[in-house]
Amino acid sequence: MEEEQADLFSEIRDLVAASRTSDAVARLGGLHPADQADVIAELDDAARSALLPAIPRPDLARAIEYLPDQSRSSIIEEIPTADLAPLLDEVDDDITVDILHELGEERAGEVLREMKRAWAVSPLLGHSDETAGGHMTGAFIRLNGNWTVERTITYLRRVRPEADSAYYLYVVDGQGRLEGVVSLRDLIIAPPDAALSDIMLRDVRKVRDDMDQEEMARFVQRYDLVALPVVDANDRLVGVITVDDVLDIVEEEATEDILKLAGIGVKEHALSPIMDSARRRLPWLLVNMAVGLCSALIVTRFENTISKVAVLAALMPIIAGQGGNASIQTATIVVRGLALDEIDVGDLVRVLLKELMLGAVKGLLFGSVLAVVALAWSGNGTLAGVAAAAMFLNMLVASLGGVLIPMTLRYGLKVDPATAAGVFDTMLTDIMGFFIFLGLATIMLDRLT
Repeated sequence: MEEEQADLFSEIRDLVAASRTSDAVARLGGLHPADQADVIAELDDAARSALLPAIPRPDLARAIEYLPDQSRSSIIEEIPTADLAPLLDEVDDDITVDILHELGEERAGEVLREMKRAWAVSPLLGHSDETAGGHMTGAFIRLNGNWTVERTITYLRRVRPEADSAYYLYVVDGQGRLEGVVSLRDLIIAPPDAALSDIMLRDVRKVRDDMDQEEMARFVQRYDLVALPVVDANDRLVGVITVDDVLDIVEEEATEDILKLAGIGVKEHALSPIMDSARRRLPWLLVNMAVGLCSALIVTRFENTISKVAVLAALMPIIAGQGGNASIQTATIVVRGLALDEIDVGDLVRVLLKELMLGAVKGLLFGSVLAVVALAWSGNGTLAGVAAAAMFLNMLVASLGGVLIPMTLRYGLKVDPATAAGVFDTMLTDIMGFFIFLGLATIMLDRLT
């Protein structure tokens, strides 16, 4: 499949280079919009500038909806304002809002004044990208509960709604408050003279427009919804979120958590400018360096012990490293549980006991392995015992830190645990690993030399 795509990219690029733009557009037109977006994103600036004006506006609008954020931003910058406004009139509302937010206030205002659908997009601009309101579309069907099935079908035939906006039909009162929802299936099989109020589902799953996007995505997943109505503080229906938007949110949130755990900015991409990447990464690397200096300070306090038993220097990184890995494992599970609301502060004792028991198992296992290694290296049974005990205790420290640090960040400091849990866990297990191992070795120094 990848080879076929590579051949396709080369074919279209060669057609554009040979000034056969119409043939390139025809070849592109036979693809799904998602594949069209891939081709457009892969083209260099010159080829893209030659191709974009020749693509029919409806096709380009659909392809733009599938473009990655970074590629879409660069492409939009190349399109003149006079051409951008009619193009955005054919792009989904939520994508249009994202694009307008990226344009800057002055140019966004110019584009909005030229758009025919400004009336539908403008109300959405006031919502944060991180909320349900920032992902909803105004393209949905409002109906009156007093309408009959026959009248509703006649109305739908006249307005010809898009397929993805007409799967569910929403019944509102005179003030626009949501009263119920009717599926197309129920509408089709109902008697022609039946009132919508008699066939609609009144217990509608809905969310507020200011709900956080991650919480909203979990809501859709929990109730297995295809579309989700969004209401304001007065219960007026203001938009609808479709399942494809929710999938994008899930991917975005998962990527954000991964980047946070790595100490990287949530907006960073592989091709981000060097200075932007440096600005996001350097602070966390400085924190890690500070942690390393603290660990080095601990080691210097036991310089006399290490000078007498040199093999300690070889075993120290193993104990600290295993503790750090174990702590990150625990912290990752806890952070995920907190993010998905699987656990909260009320589950602290139960989670802590479970992880301590697991830490004891890991400590016994890896402590035994390290004891065998230490005994083989030095032939000293006391050193083997010290190494095993240090590994066991640091595994317990790792379990404690992996649970308590994310919980404290979330409920005590009101900080996203994905942002800093990994740094603090590593710091704890490194410092405590060195301190426990070298401390025990110092106590037993007479038997180690």
